[in-house]
Amino acid sequence: MDYQTKPQFVEPDLKENCSADCSSCPTFPAPFRRVGDSSYCRFSQLTFAVGDGVTFPADRIVRILFVLSGSLRLQQGADMLRLVTSKQCVCLARNEQIVATAQDVETRVVVLSLVHRIEFCEQDFFNRLPPSDSKIPAEAAPILSIHPAIEQLLVSFFAIPQMAGCVRYHRMKTSELFMMIKVLYTPTEHAYFFQALVQPRDNFRLFICNNYEKAQGVTELAALAGMSLSVFKRRFAEHFNDSVYHWMMSQKAQKIYADIRDGEDSTKALMKKYGFRHYTQFSRFCKNYLQATPAQLISSVHSK
Repeated sequence: MDYQTKPQFVEPDLKENCSADCSSCPTFPAPFRRVGDSSYCRFSQLTFAVGDGVTFPADRIVRILFVLSGSLRLQQGADMLRLVTSKQCVCLARNEQIVATAQDVETRVVVLSLVHRIEFCEQDFFNRLPPSDSKIPAEAAPILSIHPAIEQLLVSFFAIPQMAGCVRYHRMKTSELFMMIKVLYTPTEHAYFFQALVQPRDNFRLFICNNYEKAQGVTELAALAGMSLSVFKRRFAEHFNDSVYHWMMSQKAQKIYADIRDGEDSTKALMKKYGFRHYTQFSRFCKNYLQATPAQLISSVHSK
């Protein structure tokens, strides 16, 4: 299939159809007014033929793609990220350029673009995060199945063109959508799917587990958390009872062992994947963190 350069996705230009001042509305509580007044949100409807697609720019917007039919191939640079099939949704993080290419004759997608976080009932949407020891897979493009009630909401959104062009209608439907998400999915699914939005103030441990692979070292991880190095190290020790460097190296070691356990028996492939230039360096690392050389680890797994 031809994966030529795809046109850049452009947010729809909406108009303000309602002139009412909602700042002191007696009907809807404050959280709904906050969503309506401060959040940037846009729904877009896209239809692609096979091989067609779009490029989502690297900007400050988080995008949720709901694939209603067909399938999308997601690519970042030369790397294949994910295949999103019919009745699945995927969350794309901000500041990452993603190319989406349709794999079927008619692929229908609804895109929700967001800048701000969503709040309900005077609490942040992430107030029900899972326990700090929960294991949440860190993925660049996390996927969930679309609940039938959410699919119905998305299908009906564009039924009235006059409403679909109103910015307040988009805000209202975004609120409705997130109310459904909060009820229909578990806190673990929330933390997994919205990991790009989870901040240290929500759940420090979960933020670290979701983001440590994006950082080249301790200083970069502290910058991702928006903290000074000294404050970050102190917070880290409080939550993990370990130094940042030792913990990050231990995580790398666990992943190396998991790869070997899953059948990888090439030390060259492991060295390339985990950034080791010399075998002596790789062997020393495995001895320190896994108490065996790479050859010994591979041999012990294969002998079982």
